[in-house]
Amino acid sequence: MVLLLKEPDVDALLDMKATVACLEAAFREQSEGRTILPERQVIQTSTVVRIMAASAEQIKAIGLKALLGTPAKRKPHATYFVTLLFDPEDAHLLAVISAGRLTQLRTGGASAVATRYLARPRTTTLGVVGAGVQGFGQLEGIASVCKLKSGFVFDLDESRAKNLVEKAKTKFGIELRHTSRIEDLYEADVLCTATTSLKPLLFGHLLRPGTHVNAVGSNAPNRQELDESTLLRAKVFLDHKEQALKESGDLMIPIRHGSYKPQNIAGEICDVITGKVNGRTSETDVTLFKSVGFALEDIAVARTTYDLAISRGIGIELDFQS
Repeated sequence: MVLLLKEPDVDALLDMKATVACLEAAFREQSEGRTILPERQVIQTSTVVRIMAASAEQIKAIGLKALLGTPAKRKPHATYFVTLLFDPEDAHLLAVISAGRLTQLRTGGASAVATRYLARPRTTTLGVVGAGVQGFGQLEGIASVCKLKSGFVFDLDESRAKNLVEKAKTKFGIELRHTSRIEDLYEADVLCTATTSLKPLLFGHLLRPGTHVNAVGSNAPNRQELDESTLLRAKVFLDHKEQALKESGDLMIPIRHGSYKPQNIAGEICDVITGKVNGRTSETDVTLFKSVGFALEDIAVARTTYDLAISRGIGIELDFQS
């Protein structure tokens, strides 16, 4: 039997605490070289198809995620992300999982792991640039690892910003404020960017000493949230170096212009977790986690969700053989 898990199932089963725990375990496997991470496949016509696969046998996770979309034509409540999870022992299909909420959780969870290891211990303030689905995921993730009290939200859509402010208060007891001045966000201990911007929003000379930045929005070569001065100011850590250097305009554009070199990258967050690479070494370090999202994260959260579903009897069993 194959287990079908819908969006409400995922939401009921997986929380951010479990997400952060399974991602940290997956990153440790990555650091120890016990994962297989093929390059993301992209088919681009009028519709964009992305296929992401990975294997991490120690955590019993092998599978793939497919992401599809047509620019400006996404419909509310339609399914565009799906994860297929397989049994690592004999490779039979275990589950088909709707992956909208999974993607939000794993993206916010990866930033949470990075914040745990790179931000200053007494982090209490947060700045969020971009108040959409991933902006909430960033808030949710950072709130799970830091005792946040206050902060700012910036979004060109004022109604979205106000909605995130309300969620911060009701769900986490955090007093965020909507601001029309992006400069206000530089006061925060942790800054998160989650936009589709084609031009830089954050500038290095405005960052206060000790700030930690999570940048998750620039996942295409033409998107850029970070000015090159931000990269030059910060210790830069990636989720998956090879993939980020091929997909993120935050890195690719400054490198192409000759203003930043790949050798300047401090390392991957997985190696900070295992102690192979130094993360923050002083209170004044500016640290940056540049994330493009990769399949290891997806299959790790899928496996955790599947295990929880089996233990709680949630989901629909599908028989593909009759």
